[in-house]
Amino acid sequence: MTDVRIDFDAMSASRHAYANMRTMLEDATGALANVSGSAVPQDELRRRLEDLHESWGGGMKKLARYAEDAGAGLEGILEAFQGLDSELGASMVPQEGSSA
Repeated sequence: MTDVRIDFDAMSASRHAYANMRTMLEDATGALANVSGSAVPQDELRRRLEDLHESWGGGMKKLARYAEDAGAGLEGILEAFQGLDSELGASMVPQEGSSA
């Protein structure tokens, strides 16, 4: 029975998703920033939409930074598990001249 099983493909896919999240989020908030405030004629609504954009944009930037950091952390974990897997595999190969 296997005690530990690591799905390297799933970890790698997650790492790539985290790494690409910054670009996706920046593209989304950048598109919103390109919309002119003059598209909304009511002053109060325009002000509230601008406030929303500022808070939304700030939150998206933080989320993008955290996702990028998570991707970097996951990359280190993935590399460590792959190294462990290689070491364990090598330790199970019978050495020449051993009685195994």
